[in-house]
Amino acid sequence: MRMHRARPAALLLLVCLAIAAVAAACGSSASSWSGDGGMDATVYDTGTTSSSSGVHTLGQHDGGGGSVTQLSISPENATLTVPYGKQAPTLTFKATSLGKPVPAVFTIDLGQIAAIDPGTGVLTPFGKVGGVAHVTAQYGGVRATTSITVVISIVDNGAPAGLDAGGGAGGNGGVGGSGPGGAVTAAQQATLMGTPTADTGLAWLYPYDHTVWPQGLLAPLLQWNPGKVGDYDAVYIHIQESGFDYKGFFAKPATPFVNHPILQTPWDTLSYSNQGGPVTISLVFASGDKAYGPLTETWSIAQGALTGTVYYNSYGTALALNYCCTSAGAMFGGATLAIKHGATSPVLIAGASGSGSACRVCHSVAAGGSTLVTQHGDDYEQSSAYALTAGNAETVMPPLPEGSATVATYGFAAISPDGTFLFSNTGPLPATSFPSTSALYSIPSGAKITSTGLPATFSAATPVFSPDGTHLAFNTYGTDQVSLGSVDFVQSSKTFSNLQTLHTPPAGTTDIFPAFLPTNDAVIFEHETVKPSPVEFGATRDGARGELWWVDLKTHTAAALAQLNGVGYLPNYGTNHATDQTLQYEPTVNPVASGGYAWVVFTSRRLYGNVATQDPFLSDPRNYDPATAITTKKLWVAAIDLNAAPGTDPSHPAFYLPGQELHACNSRGYWVVDPCGKSGMSCLTGDECCTGYCVEADGGSVCGEVAKGCSMLSNKCAGTSDCCGASDGVQCIDGYCAMPTPR
Repeated sequence: MRMHRARPAALLLLVCLAIAAVAAACGSSASSWSGDGGMDATVYDTGTTSSSSGVHTLGQHDGGGGSVTQLSISPENATLTVPYGKQAPTLTFKATSLGKPVPAVFTIDLGQIAAIDPGTGVLTPFGKVGGVAHVTAQYGGVRATTSITVVISIVDNGAPAGLDAGGGAGGNGGVGGSGPGGAVTAAQQATLMGTPTADTGLAWLYPYDHTVWPQGLLAPLLQWNPGKVGDYDAVYIHIQESGFDYKGFFAKPATPFVNHPILQTPWDTLSYSNQGGPVTISLVFASGDKAYGPLTETWSIAQGALTGTVYYNSYGTALALNYCCTSAGAMFGGATLAIKHGATSPVLIAGASGSGSACRVCHSVAAGGSTLVTQHGDDYEQSSAYALTAGNAETVMPPLPEGSATVATYGFAAISPDGTFLFSNTGPLPATSFPSTSALYSIPSGAKITSTGLPATFSAATPVFSPDGTHLAFNTYGTDQVSLGSVDFVQSSKTFSNLQTLHTPPAGTTDIFPAFLPTNDAVIFEHETVKPSPVEFGATRDGARGELWWVDLKTHTAAALAQLNGVGYLPNYGTNHATDQTLQYEPTVNPVASGGYAWVVFTSRRLYGNVATQDPFLSDPRNYDPATAITTKKLWVAAIDLNAAPGTDPSHPAFYLPGQELHACNSRGYWVVDPCGKSGMSCLTGDECCTGYCVEADGGSVCGEVAKGCSMLSNKCAGTSDCCGASDGVQCIDGYCAMPTPR
């Protein structure tokens, strides 16, 4: 999902301009790449003419009567450090031929970083985005290019005056914690900038080392375990990468001092300045006149923002009070909520206040974002469809009998990507009864749809369609009840074919809750390792344990997502959290690839640093007070490498999903594409637009009618040849141009 806050319009152009820059640089054979990653500053013309290679015919003279055979540009590979929001210092580029100045024309390839006067060569940074750009001088058909690195610098001594931490149901900044601290004294700042000593036991809790972050996310909460010194007085947060340098000094905002946020402005600046290189973050703490630390991690920033909305179950929500009672005797709610763009709190989608009658939690959502189907809390055999593109209008779907009883025909179903029909679930998921065979049903009428290609008694549990609607994955409940299967599907004829088993797990384990990658050729799923007690099919409570795995449709080779699961690095403290790597459940995947990755959202009962630390299975509000305690049952997100080799681990360490209700039990997130925007509406990526094209307009980006030339990243495509930068690796993935691997 996209969770960005307001930012300069120039930032919106980053993804499009980056690939254009790559194409421009690679298209000129008159330039060569130097060993330091910049381009050689001196270029010799070959004397040939070629409109495709960028080599031009000689013809200008150097002012002394000779032809120009050489052009140089200076300074070479320069670096500017610019305070955030400032347009100084500037830098003047000069062009010479054989040591004599020539009136070259100057251009820059990344206009969101800086502007350059074409005649004078004066480069002026915009002060909001850093990174490496390339300046080109052209004169007489000869060109020379060099790099310019702009480093945006931010220094904070305490939170800026008037800063809104964005508190609410999602906690401070949508991530919880105590909020930002105030300014430190000059003496404290000197201590923090000095040489720290180690403090036994001081350690990171969250985020995790080697996390991959998307652009446009709400800033994370830094959390640590204090060492022997105990409580600290202040912290120094230092973040560095090639285009950004941040120094933040903060006094402790609360006692104990165990967490502190990254402020949103430096986080956004970091995200959009990063060009794929590593990010280093270090923390140094002060106690009295001594410094302790550092704690250091290395992160990556994906070169793309997340889009879409996450719809999820919430037990214990304060947005719809329909159950009694918490351990403190208060009403609480069961409802379906959504995390919208940039919000630090969720919004109510399905459910309302009223004892028992308005609970809406067990849901499925169309990948295209049009339709949600959920069961009723007072009658689990009853379901409603919600039109997400029409004000969440509810239509009660007619219950269907099987024999003498009514069954939950529409519960936990696979909804087609366009939201017009569903494929029913037969697995006996908790608290209700389901039909014995699976079939297609229209939404919202409930009319059965005739299909061909499946056995008459075919039975599938927790089914899901691929984003392009051509495959269906499921637990093989009609046979062994533990394996994962798939079948191909043609929507126009409602024909199924190629029924196959993808993976049969070891004895005593179960494969369940599959979700397709946006490439439509592989599935992520929950591999249940320990069943709940008492035993329930598909339950994630009462001691149930699971890991997330993946399997490809071609080779049927399955492997654990060990990095996502947290094997070998998760914190180990608190009650019953020694094996948090086995507490992952119910994955879904954003149907659109972004930044070279797929993005999976899943339920986890793991520790969330020192914010959520309860027993992992203490998540029923009837057994604790959600007003004062924070359950660990929450939604998490992880990046998955696209086009990974079967049997490998393509996952990365996960991060907490910002914006979810902090004091509630949250689960079963469905990540879907938002309803599309009409032409002229502002956009960040093409998948947000009904036309499929997000184009530059008046310094920003809007939904456009057609592509101008090739399709930029995130814009619509019919094949890879439609995409700008196809020769540099850009591919058409599920109908949109995307990088198959991270930059």
